Amino acid sequence: MSEETLNIMVATDLHYLSKSINDGGEAFCNVMSKGDGKVMTYIEEIVDAFVLEVIKRKPDALILLGDLTFNSERISHIELAAKLDNIVGAGVPVYLIPGNHDINHERCMGFRGNEVYKVESVSQKEFQEIYCHCGYDRAEYFDKSSASYVAKLSESLYVIMLDTNSYSQNYLCDEAFIWLENVLKEISKPDVHILGVSHQNLLEHNFMFTEGFMIKNAQKIEELYKKYNVKLNLSGHMHIQHIEDRGVAEIVTSSLAVAPNHFANIVYDGKSFKYFTQSLEVEAVEGFKSISRHEFDGVGERQLVRLFKTHGFEDVSEPDIDKMGKTFVKMNEKYFAGEIFDADEFEEGIKLWEEQPESFTSVYIKSILESVCKDQNIFEVKL
Repeated sequence: MSEETLNIMVATDLHYLSKSINDGGEAFCNVMSKGDGKVMTYIEEIVDAFVLEVIKRKPDALILLGDLTFNSERISHIELAAKLDNIVGAGVPVYLIPGNHDINHERCMGFRGNEVYKVESVSQKEFQEIYCHCGYDRAEYFDKSSASYVAKLSESLYVIMLDTNSYSQNYLCDEAFIWLENVLKEISKPDVHILGVSHQNLLEHNFMFTEGFMIKNAQKIEELYKKYNVKLNLSGHMHIQHIEDRGVAEIVTSSLAVAPNHFANIVYDGKSFKYFTQSLEVEAVEGFKSISRHEFDGVGERQLVRLFKTHGFEDVSEPDIDKMGKTFVKMNEKYFAGEIFDADEFEEGIKLWEEQPESFTSVYIKSILESVCKDQNIFEVKL
């Protein structure tokens, strides 16, 4: 490979939670029983396995797309930063931004027995201080109004780490936007490429998940990126593996903490970005893949239990309810994993859903069907 070729690893939504404020007792289990599929019981083992994987591969850079902690606990940030320092110490530069769970989160709590108690969080300034060796000390350009920054990964590649969470969540303020345009004017040259990074999404990936998922002034940023030839943005937040391309392409990498526990790889050679995902092996936990899948499927199963208790399903037979349930759980698995699947395989279950009164779940199934024919785990952007 040429000297210009870079291997970049990417992960997002780690949601690390320190064991010093979580004893795994009744209170924690109650929260997890209503959770969104994160394997929080083994989150330290997941993060430790990922750190070892990065050190073993020794990429040219590691990019983390936010939601580093469960709910912005100071001790979780401090412990995670120490783990990331091992990566930096091994010679791998780390670049990160905060997500909506990383700064002054309203549910910043610890768990002890059957008690949920308030713990100390971090401010935007403290976040930067804790992670000073993870991008902030390498910033070529830095925006004080948002904690966004730009770093130079090579002579021909810059990365824009766009922070929309420090002050006004899910929004790039006017001052930050002006800063962004000025930086793009300065670094945009014929022989330079620019990679965008944000926690929330720049593009719509599912019509049901826009509010709270897309950056509020995403269209304005997208237009700016088109003007300055930023062809790829990386984001997380949704926990779904998904790709959209409409001039500016965006790849949403699914959460490292949720089955199938993806991290991603990008190969940049000056001519293209080649992207592909892999599932993390967590050898310290016996049967980890099954545990992780079970945790994720439990979310869908709980949703179905609530739904099937409503009056609209009183006349549906038990065998049909079983088919509908299995269809939803399996389709949901594949959608979150970004895998191709044959809709014909689920034809009977889908038909049963279509025959029932419209619900969030039936509309969600329709939205899933828009993505089934494309592998969302591999992508190439020509430059």
